[in-house]
Amino acid sequence: MKFSEIGVTKLPDREQPSELIDYQGFCAGPKAIAPKPAVVDAPSNGRTMDEALSDDSSTTIDYHTISPDECLGKLSSGWSPWVLDVRLQTENDIVALPFTDVVVPHRTVRPHHIPKDGEVLVYCKAGVRGKKACAQLVELGVDPKRLYNLDGGIMRWQKEVDPSMPRY
Repeated sequence: MKFSEIGVTKLPDREQPSELIDYQGFCAGPKAIAPKPAVVDAPSNGRTMDEALSDDSSTTIDYHTISPDECLGKLSSGWSPWVLDVRLQTENDIVALPFTDVVVPHRTVRPHHIPKDGEVLVYCKAGVRGKKACAQLVELGVDPKRLYNLDGGIMRWQKEVDPSMPRY
């Protein structure tokens, strides 16, 4: 196939690619907590590279983990936490919990992104980035008793609570 066949013009001064980017390194980014070195093959279970490369065995959970069913029950009983989506804005544009207050990527989340008081529900796609965001907030001085990570993220919410939500 040639560029002329699809109507795209080639930029004459553009550098010719010689290799593919390091997808895992590019997408995983820096770690909030340095994990133990681990050898990980490419994920085959539908998880993102960031989620597959996590090593949660070295972290201590100080914050709450809440299942979608428990979360729905608490919300139905009047619980109204601040809701923090720690995915990218492009992911939020695809699907989001309708009661989300703010979207801040997990790598950049800081205490000033959440209210000083009250409980905070943190969620991502599958729960791993939410764990990282909670751990980072605790490390930066947020009371862990205020933080609730949605176990399994929005994909588990979609599976157990609202099957009409799109999957990505």
